[in-house]
Amino acid sequence: MSVDMEIGVVGDFDTVTGFRLAGVKEAYEAVEPGAAVKNLKKLMKEDVGLIIITERLADQIRDELDALTAGKALPLIVEIQDKGGPIEGKIDPIMALIKKAVGVDIKF
Repeated sequence: MSVDMEIGVVGDFDTVTGFRLAGVKEAYEAVEPGAAVKNLKKLMKEDVGLIIITERLADQIRDELDALTAGKALPLIVEIQDKGGPIEGKIDPIMALIKKAVGVDIKF
């Protein structure tokens, strides 16, 4: 049995445009935190299994993001860099998970 789940994107104009060009239909531009939360709630009501959000936007709505995803396995929320690059001093959640699982800090 196959379950098809959509991908959703919330981010700045450039990020959203790139994902739309790649074929993602559920891609919403959000510059301010209120619009980001509104779009996330919309995506969570639909059949979306993966939501991609820019990390700068996610940081602005961290409390709301945590509340929306508390106790839920899906959708999976993945934070990506925007065109401004990585946020200085931010811990990469994937690297933190690897360190926790393996017990060693891996540097690339």
